[in-house]
Amino acid sequence: MTVSSCNRKKVLFIGDLNRDLAEYQRFSEKYECIHYSIPATKEEMIEAFKTKFSDIDAIYGAWLGFVPYKGFKGDLLVAAPPSLKVISICSVGHDAYDGNHMKKRGMVLTNVPSNGAAEPVADLVLFNTLAAFRNFTLSTKGLLPELNHTVQVRNAQSVAEFSPKTGKLSVLKLQPGYSFGHHIANRPCANPRDHHAVIVGFGNIGRTIAQRLSLIGMHIHYVKRSKLSETEEKELGYPVQYHATLEDAAEVADLVVIACPASPETYRLLNKSAFDKFAKPLRVINIGRGPVIDEQALVDALKEGKVVFAGLDVFENEPAVHPELYGRDDVILTPHIGASTVENFDYTAISAMENIDAVLEGKEAIFPVN
Repeated sequence: MTVSSCNRKKVLFIGDLNRDLAEYQRFSEKYECIHYSIPATKEEMIEAFKTKFSDIDAIYGAWLGFVPYKGFKGDLLVAAPPSLKVISICSVGHDAYDGNHMKKRGMVLTNVPSNGAAEPVADLVLFNTLAAFRNFTLSTKGLLPELNHTVQVRNAQSVAEFSPKTGKLSVLKLQPGYSFGHHIANRPCANPRDHHAVIVGFGNIGRTIAQRLSLIGMHIHYVKRSKLSETEEKELGYPVQYHATLEDAAEVADLVVIACPASPETYRLLNKSAFDKFAKPLRVINIGRGPVIDEQALVDALKEGKVVFAGLDVFENEPAVHPELYGRDDVILTPHIGASTVENFDYTAISAMENIDAVLEGKEAIFPVN
């Protein structure tokens, strides 16, 4: 039965969702759904809270949410109407929301579980891992219309030079001869099998990444605050080795995957001192949080040849990227799209609406943060 419009509670939608979802159709019959693109300035949003949105009951925060205002905190939180009972966000990460102060004001903060994000994020890590070991990015640079000869291109790449300082492969010159293609500019094109992957953060996403990398034959190491129990490690279905700190794994690491949240403990965990401790040429992938890596230290390590590949989906000063990371042939940059699939977009929308419905019905939130 459709609830009378005058009695329906109001839900402010910040950002978009698939309105063709059956779940949204039912939700919009029960609640008054107000779709709104947040204004350019925080001051305008504060004014909107005081005027046209002074009686909203809930906020649906799509992926961008209040990120343009550096999150939902401070004077924006103070200005939120007293009627607001819940903010339900579509992302797993919630560091941009001041959950503690929201709780003091009687507001529930909810997020979504990492179930929908784990597989697509792990796919991106797998893509970057294969590119890192096989030099696929360097390989694609050579096959151009003006160099229209696969055999000679391989040979040209084998004798080309790579400059760690610039991150660039030298201009290729076709010449007679043959190369199997197992080296590009003295950089080995290696099988990831039997190499050591160190995963920092071993929650649902970290374990899904580990499963992918284990399937291609990599040895899995994990860094976590506390070791899994023997039973938990056996239930993973692949062998793992625990390290209390990243430094403890520095001797074995061929690849480091950052899959942990941002916190005071993880801030710039990978810095100059850390890079200097790794015994072997290192490949780095970050799908966790940007501030876990000191980007200037990463740039310096790339220039020095200590790091031979970086695949970054998150950035220290996001949405900005360190300018010296652009244009390098040993770096793959993606604009925070690790979880960006159609399936996950809809999954998170449904989860966010379920959280709102539970709170407004006077029940416990399904995925509470605070």
